[in-house]
Amino acid sequence: MIKVRFFLIMVLLAVVFASCDRKTEHIPEYIKYSGPTQGTMFNIIYSSDTNYNGEIDSLLKAFCRSLSNYDSTSLISRINRNETDSLDALAEDFFTVSKEVWTNTDGTFDVTVAPIVNAWGFGWKRHEKHIPDSSEIYSLLQHVGMDKLEITNGRIVKHDPETQIITNAIAQGMSVDYVSDFLKSKGIANFLVEIGGEIYCSGKNAKGENWKIGIDKPIEGSGYEYREKQIEIHLSDMAVNTSGNYRQFIEDGGKKFGHSINPLTGYPAENEMISATVVYPDCISADAYATAFMVMGAEKAMKIVESIDGMEAYFIVHDGEKTKTIESNGFKKFYK
Repeated sequence: MIKVRFFLIMVLLAVVFASCDRKTEHIPEYIKYSGPTQGTMFNIIYSSDTNYNGEIDSLLKAFCRSLSNYDSTSLISRINRNETDSLDALAEDFFTVSKEVWTNTDGTFDVTVAPIVNAWGFGWKRHEKHIPDSSEIYSLLQHVGMDKLEITNGRIVKHDPETQIITNAIAQGMSVDYVSDFLKSKGIANFLVEIGGEIYCSGKNAKGENWKIGIDKPIEGSGYEYREKQIEIHLSDMAVNTSGNYRQFIEDGGKKFGHSINPLTGYPAENEMISATVVYPDCISADAYATAFMVMGAEKAMKIVESIDGMEAYFIVHDGEKTKTIESNGFKKFYK
């Protein structure tokens, strides 16, 4: 009887201590922060006892001061006007990744395509969109090419002073990584950073699950206010980016010209691609490759995806009058 009583007492104590542990276990709240940046919106969710919204706001402003084409006083704007050749750390990283992707995609990703993008009306120089004639395209192409730039000892050397840089195709993904690295530096394990549709998510959401990310159905002219989900994927410690031509385009005589400019021809890419989604460990690369894939088409793009460790992709393409999807071998693991 004494042994039985002792056993029951020990069980009760174990239950009490377990209850105390559960009561004292502290789970930081999930803080949500949203606002405008880079001509779009950001949405950030993070689990922390400390509110870092002020620091995040400062980071995004510092990023724009470095790499925003829409800020006439930014570093990249002054480089485009040949007012300086000095680079900060952000600009150096920008050019390093840009050159790497340019090389790996045989020039279909090229940040020096700026004058042609502006000529079509898709860049930072806002004007009514129009179709440039062939002589204008030919003239502008003479100033395009990453081989016209060199980065040496923190400085940029432009072999052609007319060469200009556009950051749109990579800056939002890069800024996602910039904020994500800050949150990681604060010991925050669970968060999601989304800027203009480019996303990096870490750890788990408030339900203790991988983050659920919707990939948009390519509905012509749709924007933030009207979207439909094509599929939903579940991610943790990964970035995802989708590039498409169904939101920005010019229509002339019944023909549509998308905003994905081929830097090798100066004209919008004409292929079967409607949208390209890339999943990768960092957002800057996912952003850049998704842009390049829209230009090169599904077959070439998927060969690159399968050659890069850790990269997966999901393409929506034209198939005659219908659309179909193509995905990399490992993409299905994100469905659960």
